[in-house]
Amino acid sequence: MKILFCQLRNHGDVIRTFPLLDAVKRVHPTWKIGYTCFPEMVETCEMSEAIDFIIPQPRLKPVTDIQGGTRVLDCTILKESVEMVRNIGFDVYIDLHGVFQSSMFGALCNIKSRLGRSSETSKDGASLFYTDICEISQKNINRMERHFTILNKIFPEVVPVVESRAVESEMVSFFPGSSQMGILKRYDIEKYLVVADAISLKCKVQFVLGCEDVDLLGTLQTKTQYPIKVVRDWKFVKEEILKSKVVVGNDTAYLHLAIWQRIPSIMICGPTSPQINGVWRFGVGETVCSEIVCTCPNLWNGLCEKKHNCMNDLNPTKIIDVLRRFL
Repeated sequence: MKILFCQLRNHGDVIRTFPLLDAVKRVHPTWKIGYTCFPEMVETCEMSEAIDFIIPQPRLKPVTDIQGGTRVLDCTILKESVEMVRNIGFDVYIDLHGVFQSSMFGALCNIKSRLGRSSETSKDGASLFYTDICEISQKNINRMERHFTILNKIFPEVVPVVESRAVESEMVSFFPGSSQMGILKRYDIEKYLVVADAISLKCKVQFVLGCEDVDLLGTLQTKTQYPIKVVRDWKFVKEEILKSKVVVGNDTAYLHLAIWQRIPSIMICGPTSPQINGVWRFGVGETVCSEIVCTCPNLWNGLCEKKHNCMNDLNPTKIIDVLRRFL
């Protein structure tokens, strides 16, 4: 059996599919798993040992000359990717993204069995391209769990891997940053230092920054003596996480990676849903959020109409109390 999974982007969303791939390989070790995504996600996909084939597909672009509305898209850009998939000969296509391009791709590749979500939780008429539809109408479902719900429509025997990972370490790794686009997801760096100080007598502490949050480097260097590591690729991010006793951070790809690796994770949620994005019930750790329920309409534009109250009102003491339970 050869299965092709699709999640076009982003880093965190791609990583949240990895527990599903691990589970497939656990139950069916001889099956071959393919993964198709945008080219900039290839390095992220390379972290998963469950993936046998990575097929990048470029973004579709609207045509400039619509010729009276008869031309909308040009799929020529997908030719190489489609031919690659056809040559491998996948039996099943699992669309975890649920948009027009991701759903259409499986049909273009002539994969006979194509599974995706129903119209309530997919977009752009994606469900029209599926041969099998998983009825999911509720949106407020943890993403990792939802992926299993979709796959179980045709492969009910695949269940999450729940074994905890033994780590002989006293290191607590803080990931205080985020992408620039998701900057509103950041908890205040001064409050992170309060949390770090509270546990520093009991364990080692380090701060880890990625290439999109190095703007925090100057503040950390000025205000703390804790080790600070700047990692430039996902291989080194994974290494730092695997060396950690506990990982603490915002709703970012770093925390999703820690959850995937079953490292105890304390995720701090503010403008994003703790139900959808937080530590799932098969993971190790806990999601911490303020009592203020926020639905930020301009989250990805960095605009907050409520003065970032969902994060500012979260007392470091709440995070410290949760963190101490995992030390």
